Amino acid sequence: MALNAYTSRVSLSDFAEVISQQWDEGRDLIDVEYGNGVWFGVFQEIPTQNGYAYSGSLSDFTEVISEQWDEGLKLVDVEYGNGVWVGVFQENSNGNAYSSSGSFSEFTQLISDRWDQGFDLVDVEYGDGIWFGVFEDDPDINSGAYSYSGNFSEFTQLISDRWDQGFDLVDVEYGNGVWFGVFQDDPDVSSAYSWRGSLSEFTEAVSQRWDQGYELVDVAYGNGTWFGVFHT
Repeated sequence: MALNAYTSRVSLSDFAEVISQQWDEGRDLIDVEYGNGVWFGVFQEIPTQNGYAYSGSLSDFTEVISEQWDEGLKLVDVEYGNGVWVGVFQENSNGNAYSSSGSFSEFTQLISDRWDQGFDLVDVEYGDGIWFGVFEDDPDINSGAYSYSGNFSEFTQLISDRWDQGFDLVDVEYGNGVWFGVFQDDPDVSSAYSWRGSLSEFTEAVSQRWDQGYELVDVAYGNGTWFGVFHT
């Protein structure tokens, strides 16, 4: 039995239509991924207000974020695909912030700066030469971490290392030849992942995880690989 839902479409307009359909069925959009010419959305039953917005330029996109904040919606996920920045927004009372940089080393410093301000890293995106991080002040998260590697097998080993340290995987991104994982110490979360080389095989892996009692919470695509993060 499916614990949550996903959908995929080639065109953004068709993708927007299925988002509305999922809303009508009581599911909120929690994650968007663009990979191999396909828009992929992850949905979950969350009893709050949900929204999304997109723009063709980063400067316009950040203005959209401010407008959504004014309406009480917080940024929870960002995706760049086919020349478009897409943001997913959720109604919650937690503090919200973002940081971006065209330099990876500067981006990791910006993460540290946000941590010092009391924010937790919840999502990372790479697009159009820019690393973009979404941050949230969530009282349920004890601490956070990240790991990255240009080698996929090494990256999966880094995930295991973080698990051994008590962190769960919450978000994965592939950008500029780098696999990047976001981790949190959250006592309410237990994480797993699956990856496949084609979208059809990946959706089969999602069904297998559902059978094991996991929900799909995040999807990444990079270097010919579809990668899913799952939580119980």
